[in-house]
Amino acid sequence: MLNLTKSIQITGQSVIDGQQVVYMTANITTEGNQPANVNKSVMNQEIYSRNLKECRSDIKDFEAQVYKIEDEILGGKNSVNK
Repeated sequence: MLNLTKSIQITGQSVIDGQQVVYMTANITTEGNQPANVNKSVMNQEIYSRNLKECRSDIKDFEAQVYKIEDEILGGKNSVNK
């Protein structure tokens, strides 16, 4: 038996001085029956360490966008939105 799950994949990059420092991905099921799966990878530790505030801000912004899409899929059923 074949079971299919539709999902949305989102990618983002934190770029400092033209260099990709953090790569972020998220998968969100369109059925809304699982939480989003968010991953991040530091691609350049040296630049990341020197720019923690900016990189973490980019990560936070990425996660906010993921949650926004997740909330749209859930149709406002999430108790955080009430």
